[in-house]
Amino acid sequence: MPAGYRGSPRMDGFTLTETMVGLALGLLVTAVAGTAFLLCRAAYLAAAERTLLEERGQRALNILSTLIRHSGWVPDATGKAPAQPAISGADDCGQPSIATVPGCGKSGVAGSDALLVRFSGSGQASDASLSDQTMIDCSGYAVAAQGTDSSVDTDYVTANLFYVAIASDGEPQLLCRYPARRNGRIDGSGWTSGAIVRGVESMQIRYGVDTRGNRLPDTFLRADEVTAMGEDAWHRVVAVQVALALRLERRGAAPSGMQVTGAGAMTDLYDRLPGHGRYTSRIFATTIRLRNAPRCQETLC
Repeated sequence: MPAGYRGSPRMDGFTLTETMVGLALGLLVTAVAGTAFLLCRAAYLAAAERTLLEERGQRALNILSTLIRHSGWVPDATGKAPAQPAISGADDCGQPSIATVPGCGKSGVAGSDALLVRFSGSGQASDASLSDQTMIDCSGYAVAAQGTDSSVDTDYVTANLFYVAIASDGEPQLLCRYPARRNGRIDGSGWTSGAIVRGVESMQIRYGVDTRGNRLPDTFLRADEVTAMGEDAWHRVVAVQVALALRLERRGAAPSGMQVTGAGAMTDLYDRLPGHGRYTSRIFATTIRLRNAPRCQETLC
């Protein structure tokens, strides 16, 4: 054997124990990374759901507030006083129908109330049946000063009826019933219902009644209490309190505790809302003052 020959190089490798330890560490790191990813994804989805919930609640309040402030509007404030009240409602009302005070076909979803808002539109100077785009109802259509038919209501051009119903997929939602249209104009041919906001579990409403004639609400009453005072009492409603219970649409999301968005002493409304439901996450509430006083309080009629 030649001098200095040391033989073939030695090939070092991993033992079975080292291989098993390496695999275990790799699986541990993968599990930690996967768990972190799932936690981040869950946090993102929860934040997105809360943001969407806030957007839906604020949108519902904004639509209701806008239409309630429309109530009682008529183009000619010096005309005959309206016989129909600008605002009326019914407690625990499902499948409501439009009348002086809404009729109810059955109990409301989670005790939800119904709210009926009446108002007229604003027409162009050249043609009152063409809207000037200043008055919008819950359908998103502009309302003219008069319809192609004389009117869909005794005193006002339009009426919007708000209520809560269950969609075909089982999701509760806030709906609005509004007059049907032809060529963009109210024609008196019937009514159409459309979904406004999904996830509304319950709607509770109180009416601020002026008993002293000073255009200030002296007491807030349920709809049945206002009706018990006589039909004339609806003409003395000067403010409306609205409380909505909204729930998460994503069933896997866990509520982060009941929260209330709104102001005012509305404990009675909160007590009637399903605040401890499995998916209920937030209550949205507000108080709206009516802008348009009954015309007999503004003129000698």
